[in-house]
Amino acid sequence: MHKTMDETLTRRIGVRRGEASDAPSSRTPDYAGLNAYGADPVLVACLESALDEAMEDELQALGAYWGSAEAQEVARLAATHGPTLRPLDFEGRRIDQVEIHPAYHALMNRSVVSGLLSCAWEEGEDRRQHRRRAAALFLTAQCERGHLFPVSATHTAIAALAYATDLETELFPLIASRRYDRRPIPLEEKDGATVTLALAERDAGLDRTNITMRGEMTAGDRLRVTGEKWLVAAPNSDMALTLCRTSEGPTVAMVPRFAPENAEAVRIDRLMSVGGLGAQALATMRFDGAHARLIGEPGRGLQVMRDVRTLTQLDAVLISAGAMRAAIARAAHAARYRQSFGRALIAQPLHARVLADLALESAAHTALAMRLASAFDQAFERDGDHALARIVTPAARIYALKAAPAVLAETRDAMGVLAAVDEHPVARIEADLSVLGQWEGSASEAALELAALVERDPNVLADALDEISADLGNQNGDIVDDVARLGERAAADVSLARVFAEQLAMLAAAGTMRRNLPRVVSDAYIASRLRDRHRVAYGALDGRFDAEALIDFIVPEG
Repeated sequence: MHKTMDETLTRRIGVRRGEASDAPSSRTPDYAGLNAYGADPVLVACLESALDEAMEDELQALGAYWGSAEAQEVARLAATHGPTLRPLDFEGRRIDQVEIHPAYHALMNRSVVSGLLSCAWEEGEDRRQHRRRAAALFLTAQCERGHLFPVSATHTAIAALAYATDLETELFPLIASRRYDRRPIPLEEKDGATVTLALAERDAGLDRTNITMRGEMTAGDRLRVTGEKWLVAAPNSDMALTLCRTSEGPTVAMVPRFAPENAEAVRIDRLMSVGGLGAQALATMRFDGAHARLIGEPGRGLQVMRDVRTLTQLDAVLISAGAMRAAIARAAHAARYRQSFGRALIAQPLHARVLADLALESAAHTALAMRLASAFDQAFERDGDHALARIVTPAARIYALKAAPAVLAETRDAMGVLAAVDEHPVARIEADLSVLGQWEGSASEAALELAALVERDPNVLADALDEISADLGNQNGDIVDDVARLGERAAADVSLARVFAEQLAMLAAAGTMRRNLPRVVSDAYIASRLRDRHRVAYGALDGRFDAEALIDFIVPEG
């Protein structure tokens, strides 16, 4: 005899229904003070194989801070008092400095000290570095996302430094110092350093070979770069990793922002408003013969940037997953206390079903993000993990950044007037994720690259699907076969590339959920996403699944 969903969750997880749902209340209790780690059974379950006492203590401390009222107020201040450009000093000299509220620096300091820039690259024998960082980034993104752009850029730029060992020897100790030094001074005088990615160009389009920024080799590994870069986050960073064109082709260069020789060669033309990420400066930067260091061989820039792009895609998945989790947890919290027609909202069947559907979406993105981080940890030891890291990461980025705006719009709608003002955390999350969708290229660009990868190396898709299939079980073999055939068709007809990317990501999410979460949770996700092909109308979850029990497990009451 099948057990009910409540009995299954109680037996396997120890989740009990809270009684606050039925108690009338005139005001929703403050959400602040919830431990973002301890209150997330999905995250804990997906990390279980990597956890030890030290790692759990670290994540508990991070979760306590990022869920605190103090952290949320710091995030609000940073987003509300955005950066401003100060092009000249009081004597009229060009300085091109971005003035930033102290709250932003407080956020940066905490993320740098906690190791988000470097911990994945530090010495370690236990192959957990990417998972540890992924969990920390996921928790941080629940509170504030704007400051994570230079955090992610610095982390991913370290992968490029592997192609320039002398430069890596010079720069990595600065990045790994875990000291936040925001002074605009030369690198040799710094206690810590950050990197920004200056890659986008206004007219380059989807073709990354079509860059106009010029690079002129001078001597050895030195070159000078000239041109404009668009939407550069954190232009006050100590270094800019950029892509230029030399006579050999696309080439990667590292520009030291505050080197004396670049005092007149690096300019911030203007700051740009994009409707979200209010704490972060996004700028148009101009380089006029700026001195730079070569990374990799001239003309091999796209190969050098391949690992950087994959790591950036993983961070986009993690940040999106954390942000969605924060929004949906707030909506569930409000629904437990707000009344409608004499009952708590969460007790209203339609509202509960919408929230349960949103909670399932959040659980899927959390599980998928942590599975990818695990794949990065094991990529050099297992073919299946290498394939997941290589092919599912870009697919997951497409899935996350396209699902997130719809999830946030529905979440904000579910909260009603509570989240109507732009200053509300859920409204800020919605605005941030709308901008994040354009981070590091368009979805179509990533999908085209994914289809090209399958065409070039069909084995990578086969290896990834074998890994996913082992988690999904024989009863779901048909949907694995469907995705395999879709991948073959997308390689031959790129118009199917985006559909294939989304289906591959959802399949990988389902496999991870089935491996780590109660079976009824993964069954609900598979039934609603991969079998019924439901994607848009949240709230259409099959009546076989207990909506309130799903909510209570995925986003339990604090």
